[in-house]
Amino acid sequence: MENAIGNVLVGDTAERGGRADAAGEGVSEDERGEAVDSDCDESDDDDFNGEVTSDHEHDGDVSERGDDCADEANGNDGEESDDDEEEDYEDSDSEWFEFDEETLLQMKRNDPNVTSAEVRFDDVDDYNAFDVDWDREGDCIGENTHLKSLRIEKWGRIGGEEQAGANFEAFYRAVACNRSIRHLSMGNCLIRIGDMFTILSPFFEHNHNLRSFEVGRLCMDSRGTRLLVSALSRCSNTSLRTIKFDFVGLDNEGAANIVNALAKHNNLRKLSLELDNDGVEWCDALAQLLLNPNSNLEELDLTNNRFDNNGATALGNAFAKNNTLKKFSLVGDRSNTTITSTGWVAFSRCLANPNSSLEELNLSENDIGDDGAAAFAAALASNTKLKVLDLSSTRRSVSAAGWITFFNLSRNPNSALEKLVLTGNNIGDEGLASMLPALVSMSSLKYLYLDRNLFTAPGLVVFSNLLRHPSCILERFHLTNNGNIITNEGVIAFAHALANNTSLKTLQLGNLNPRWGNITARGLAALANVLCNKSSIDSIYSSNHTLQTICDSESSLPANLVSSLQLNRNNNKFESARWKILEHYFSDGVKNLQELLEMKLKVMPHAIAWIGRDGTGFPLLYNLVRSMPVLFDSNSEAKANGAGAKRKRICQKR
Repeated sequence: MENAIGNVLVGDTAERGGRADAAGEGVSEDERGEAVDSDCDESDDDDFNGEVTSDHEHDGDVSERGDDCADEANGNDGEESDDDEEEDYEDSDSEWFEFDEETLLQMKRNDPNVTSAEVRFDDVDDYNAFDVDWDREGDCIGENTHLKSLRIEKWGRIGGEEQAGANFEAFYRAVACNRSIRHLSMGNCLIRIGDMFTILSPFFEHNHNLRSFEVGRLCMDSRGTRLLVSALSRCSNTSLRTIKFDFVGLDNEGAANIVNALAKHNNLRKLSLELDNDGVEWCDALAQLLLNPNSNLEELDLTNNRFDNNGATALGNAFAKNNTLKKFSLVGDRSNTTITSTGWVAFSRCLANPNSSLEELNLSENDIGDDGAAAFAAALASNTKLKVLDLSSTRRSVSAAGWITFFNLSRNPNSALEKLVLTGNNIGDEGLASMLPALVSMSSLKYLYLDRNLFTAPGLVVFSNLLRHPSCILERFHLTNNGNIITNEGVIAFAHALANNTSLKTLQLGNLNPRWGNITARGLAALANVLCNKSSIDSIYSSNHTLQTICDSESSLPANLVSSLQLNRNNNKFESARWKILEHYFSDGVKNLQELLEMKLKVMPHAIAWIGRDGTGFPLLYNLVRSMPVLFDSNSEAKANGAGAKRKRICQKR
């Protein structure tokens, strides 16, 4: 016990002094690599929602209205604000105010608390923005200086839309006058798309605070495309950081023109394009954008676009030469993607090029094929920059033999890979066995996802050896939805592997309810024991104080197992050990008191302070004082010595 208490005391001192063991530090929450979702809801509504005038009539009206909206009225001199220059408004963390009568009044007062508003035009909500007279109330947006994020939505069909066209235009004119908005999101159009971009032209030209622009699920025609390109050309080339476009019905030329219009935006960091087009012209334009020496693009999402082998080759060649792009996502469209193994072989070469700066790559739900998988593995063997790779759900295009080849070729002692997602593939036990040495070579790997694969229980028992390896630093390991392959033997194997593991915090095994799976109380007891071996104080101290999660729901787990998992969640293994010792070894305050009484006097004061530090050990201290008052009362010690001397004299006289 002295060794355990001493170790905890030393570790606790280091923790409180800021020298925490790496295994005791918190881990940032990691999410699965998934496709970027638009904030805008899809709708099948027609784009024509009211009567509009000609381009020239709009242009004149807009310019006259724009002249009335002086920048000074909004506390902005027209220059780009230096405040929060790099702040990302793609997903605002501030509270979104649903537009209602109270919010309208607050915005009219220019209330600084209303920084993010969602304006909905629909026939469902009690308060409908359609009913607002925007010619009269538009100043609540147009002259507002605190509004930073505005989301515009149209849901369902609104009665009398043709008569409402003028009111919709008045709303957009109000937005056009604003100079404080940094994040503008529009889902579904209230009027013709071309008219909308024409009216908003002063907003793009004069609002130098705009950082993020998002348009979702709009059906684009040639006129709308031309006016969007014009709006983008008017926008300051130093302001925009994030753009998300989701368009339907866009032709190849229009898609290329939109991409070309982005070339002037040198400070653009994040770009998401879903253009519903399979032409090569806009792929070439995109490649040229990436090759632009002035480009600072860091994240590119091309999910659900219809690329072919030529497009994949063009992108791969551009990535090989681009030195700013860090994150790329091309989640496959199951009905449209036509990239075959030939295209993926060409694309994969960018990972082998030392000039490539890619750190995150998401190619899930694509037909990679055996040849493509082998090409990616060969590139990974020499890559030292990629940190995240998602090859999940390859639609069984990679065979079990293909995965064996992949793992055999991808071994890289200099790999920077931290997260590997291989969910929903055809890996199998042989692939799992070949994966083991490959993963051991990846000394930076922290997150591994193998859900929904074709493993068997014996295969997982062998694979559990990964957690025993001294170079393993996995923090999160997922094995859910693999059928009922998790058995007692598998759980016990993982428990034994975890005995000396100090890094794994999440071992996600799915449903561990004994009623539904092959795990009984024996398997759960093995997990509970590795987290808190109650055979002695030393064994408790030597237990696993790192693992925090093992399944989706803990409601069916034994109480002692749940308690140990919860104690581990404070991310301080020394405190976890202390609480477990107090809870399981001194729970009655008397039974194991002898452990303290037999302790060396030099250690005992520190142990007493350690036990009673926050009051949890008071019952034990009380019993300790009653049993050994001489340790705490000098008079008691004198009396005890006097009584001993008196007995000695009596004995001598006799």
